[in-house]
Amino acid sequence: MTIKKNKKDFLLEEKIVLNLLKEKVKDKSGSDRIKRQVCKEFGASFPSNIELLKTYHRLVNKKRIKPSKTIERLLITRPVRSLSGIVNVSVLTKPYPCPGKCIYCPTQRGFPKSYLAGEPAADRAKFLKFNPYTQVQKRLEALKMQGHPTNKIEL
Repeated sequence: MTIKKNKKDFLLEEKIVLNLLKEKVKDKSGSDRIKRQVCKEFGASFPSNIELLKTYHRLVNKKRIKPSKTIERLLITRPVRSLSGIVNVSVLTKPYPCPGKCIYCPTQRGFPKSYLAGEPAADRAKFLKFNPYTQVQKRLEALKMQGHPTNKIEL
């Protein structure tokens, strides 16, 4: 589901990103201060870091601003996921029957043995019909959108 944004949202996000660069913000508290100031000025709620990261990349691509590792680091969501420089991508296989009757191993219809509905990777796999290529592609797209490097992965 995509939410349609209006011009005010784009202007708000641009102003936040430009102010972060202008004031050379280096930490989360400074980032939050800028967001509060600009959102108060616009009478709007905080945009997500993902939206701000999209705006940042759009401005870099249009050559309106220079790339900044500091801003990318500030806007990344869940930085621990790529702290080592390697991101993990889980791929689930189709739910073929398992000959084991282990008591501790969960069994849910429509899912591979030992996986439960409600787990992000399991839900993503089912939604994508357990296609391994598509699972990796969509997960890498999501990680990239959140600001994580996708050049080194552990599958």
